[in-house]
Formats: sequence, C-alpha cells, structure tokens
Amino acid sequence: MKNGPRSLTICPQSPASVTSTRTTSVQEPSVYPLKPCKADTAPVTLGCLIKDYFPDPVNVIWHSNSPNMSTVNFPALGSELKVTTSQVTTKSKSAKTFTCQVTHAPSGFNSNKTIKEYEPRGVNTYLIPPSPLDLYVRKAPKLTCLVVDLESKENVTVTWTQEHRNPAGLAAQSSTRHHNATTSITSILPVDVKDWIEGEGYRCSVNHPQLPRPIVRAITKAQGQRSAPEVYVFPPPPEEENKDKHTLTCLIQNFFPEDISVRWLQDEMLIPNTQHRTTAPLKSNGPGQGFFIFSRLEVTKAHWAQNKKFTCQVIHEALPEPRTLTKTISKIPELDLQDLCAEEAESEELEELWTSIYVFITLFLLSVSYGATVTLLKVKWVLSTLTQSTPQTLHDYANILQTRA
Repeated sequence: MKNGPRSLTICPQSPASVTSTRTTSVQEPSVYPLKPCKADTAPVTLGCLIKDYFPDPVNVIWHSNSPNMSTVNFPALGSELKVTTSQVTTKSKSAKTFTCQVTHAPSGFNSNKTIKEYEPRGVNTYLIPPSPLDLYVRKAPKLTCLVVDLESKENVTVTWTQEHRNPAGLAAQSSTRHHNATTSITSILPVDVKDWIEGEGYRCSVNHPQLPRPIVRAITKAQGQRSAPEVYVFPPPPEEENKDKHTLTCLIQNFFPEDISVRWLQDEMLIPNTQHRTTAPLKSNGPGQGFFIFSRLEVTKAHWAQNKKFTCQVIHEALPEPRTLTKTISKIPELDLQDLCAEEAESEELEELWTSIYVFITLFLLSVSYGATVTLLKVKWVLSTLTQSTPQTLHDYANILQTRA
C-alpha cells in the first residue's frame, strides 16, 4: 500500500473505530501525518498514525532541526492488525518541518512523512485609506499597504505607483514576526491632501520569487453621495451606579463614506486612544448606503461624580469645515446658553407685544369715551339753543307780517 501522501487533521471528534480482518500474513503499515486544527500558540504537538500492520513492532524516528522537541511512542493496540501512534512536541512556535520515519522490518517497509508545523494560507495584501483625522485635522494623510501571511520578509518588494506620477514617492516600510510563524510587512506612503481629495489613484505592488505573479492593489477616494454623521452620546446606565467604572457610549450613524475618526476628550483635554474603543463601521439596515459605529469610553465613578465634561469628537469628510462634530455630556447637564438667550429674547418680545396691546386698548377706550362725551355735549348744546331761540323767532316773524299789511 505505497500510495501518495495522506494527511489527517486532529480535531475534536468521537473516537475512530479500527477494524481488522483475521490474518496471519505479514502486512505493511499505512502512515498518516497528524497536526492540530489550530496551531496559534506554543507548545505544538504533531503526530503520526501507523495502522493496519502485522506483526509488531514498527520503529518510529522523528527528524527535525528544532532543538527543543520531545517524542513519545505509544504501545501498539489490536490482536491481529496493529495500530499505534507517535507524537512530537516542540516548545517554540516556528515554521520548521518535522519528518516522521516509520520502518517495519517484517515487511521491509520504510516511509518518511513530512509535516510542517504551520503552513501559511497564502500571501494577502490590503490597502488602508487615510484616516479623516490625518486628512482633515493633522493635514498629513498616508496610505498603508499591509502584506500578511509571508513566511519571511526576505526578497519581498513593495512598490507604490501614482496614477498621474510614477513612482509615487518614498514609503516607510517595517516587518513584524507573529506567533503563528508568519511575517507581515507594512508600507506607509505619505500622500498630498489635495491629490487625495481630488480623487488621485494609487497602486501597491507586492512581488516575491515564490509568487506566480505580483499582487497589485489599487485605491482611490470612495465614490458616492456624501452623508454627514448623526452623533448621540448616552450617559452610564443605571445598573452601573454603584460600580467603580462608568460607561459612556457614542453612537454615530447614517454617514457615508465609511472612513471616520472618533476621539474622546475630558474637560477639553484629549484622552489617549488606549482608554476607549470604537467598532468597525457597520452597514445600516435598509436601502441606503449609510454606516454606523459605536464608541465606548470608561470613566471613573469619581470623575463622573465631579461633573467632569466628556466629549465625543467625530471627524468625517461630509461635515462642514473644520470637518468635526462634537457632543458633550456630564452628570449635571449644562444649560445651553444659546437656547437660554433665545428664550429670554422671546420672553422680552412677548412682554413688549402685550404692553403694546394694552396701550392700544387703553388709547382706543379713551378715544371712544372722549368722542362719546364730546358728542353728548354737542347734542345738549344744540337742543338747549333750539329751545331758547324758537319763541323769539315766531314773534319777530309776526311783527314782520303786520308791518307789511
């Protein structure tokens, strides 16, 4: 049974059953390399499963250039066809290889199975746009090209190009070795504020002798209708009243594009980023293209009781200059002076209006009373005059008639 290499992955499952057939003839073993489902932490244990052989014994030897390893060979099981396992444990996390050499003298079997402690998933490259904080506040935007899952940094080249200029400029590059035996490379390219805002495009090319072709990623300013964020700050929940730490929450929603920066301030002093956490942008429900995030700040019970002012500051390109929006919260809410002044102005205007109405009504009543009084006096005078002058007039008229006769 000298077939191609076979591999089994160790994962939590029910014990495998081993079946055998009655035989007394010599049978060579089948060998399966074993490795963990996940190998994120040290120590790491690898193994070889040797089964379906007869007679006993088999000899297992592990080969590796790792200095810190220990091996265990377990006794064979089975009355006829045998099964056994051998394992090796390494204390350090690395990408080194281990070889399980199995020999079975009765059948003349000799096999080597090579196992890599960790096999990279394949190189991936990601482009990260400038943060609104760097772009609009610090005025120093930069693009980041992140290359992950490399076996090493050797012979890896990262090249930047600009759509209307080649090359794009000088980039700063660094590498990091991770616990899972992979290497990542970060290349940071400073860009011009005006170029980025006007939609200039950039490309990051990653090349390595083992890659079939270079990996190229392109990036430019996001397209689409801009939407300014709505910002709401919530006080600590009542359940935290007796706790030493209180949680403030800032909800930022309905913004586009998704690039956004959030900072917290205490009494107008910037709070370090290590003291608060902000979620990645999430797509809002519905047909729109908006996003939302939450930012969480823990404050001490003493600071909250002292009525310290905490501010959630949001930076986004859809906001009016200077591209920032702030919301402040404290245990005792502040009176909004602008609203207070507006209320006072409205109250004064209302008082002036009522005063004018009162004066108008008073003058109107006075004018009506005056007119009525004058009219009454005139009527009395006319009636009095008529009463006194009528007899004299008749007498004079009679005298005139007599004279003419």
